[in-house]
Amino acid sequence: MAADPSKFVLSFDHVFFAYEPHLPVVMHEVSFTLAPRSFTAIVGPSGGGKSTLLRLSVGLEKPLKGTVTNTARTRMIFQNGALLPWRTVQQNVHLGFSDTPGTKHEHAKRVHEELTNLGLTDFAHVYPRDLSGGQRQRVGIARALVSDPELLLLDEPFSALDVETTEHLSRELLQIFADRNITMLMVSHSIEDAVLLADEILVFSGGTISHKVPISFSRPRSREDIPTEKLIKEVKRLIP
Repeated sequence: MAADPSKFVLSFDHVFFAYEPHLPVVMHEVSFTLAPRSFTAIVGPSGGGKSTLLRLSVGLEKPLKGTVTNTARTRMIFQNGALLPWRTVQQNVHLGFSDTPGTKHEHAKRVHEELTNLGLTDFAHVYPRDLSGGQRQRVGIARALVSDPELLLLDEPFSALDVETTEHLSRELLQIFADRNITMLMVSHSIEDAVLLADEILVFSGGTISHKVPISFSRPRSREDIPTEKLIKEVKRLIP
């Protein structure tokens, strides 16, 4: 039975996927739902198709069988920001309005607000080549947030960053999650990041969701906390 659309922002219902109809199925019987204002992380072996789940979520790929239902205004944050190098920070953030109504003044105001929120006002007219990795990722976050999304998809958002920058950006991401009426779905190669940030971890292995791991202890979490260490080890054991 399909999930009640009034109780989720994203639903996968027995989804099968192949890159071409004549090619072998690489994803099978994938079923999960995201409740409003939840933070879910997907972890699993590299090259297993985790990012394809995000592409299916926004309609960039179509399932071979099954149903993907997305009821939310959705934006995606990519690895290393995925910025246009010939556009300034301000211009890159403005691209977040691609399908959002509003006047030029309203859009300019929202861009300024998000640049301020993410500490980027001094870099508004700077080009991506002159930014650090963390700054580029903040620009990508600002671009996603200007249209006030209800669902934010994050594709390996920290993979190109050092540990210190990842910790800073993780805290900012949690603050955004706490302050806004938003749902987050993050694909990550880092089990530690998933445990520190998410309400639930989906283990994607063998082309399907092999395990669902709820996280009951509160945030903020530390890598040194005993419950965190224990859960990190538990999730690692679930991944081949």
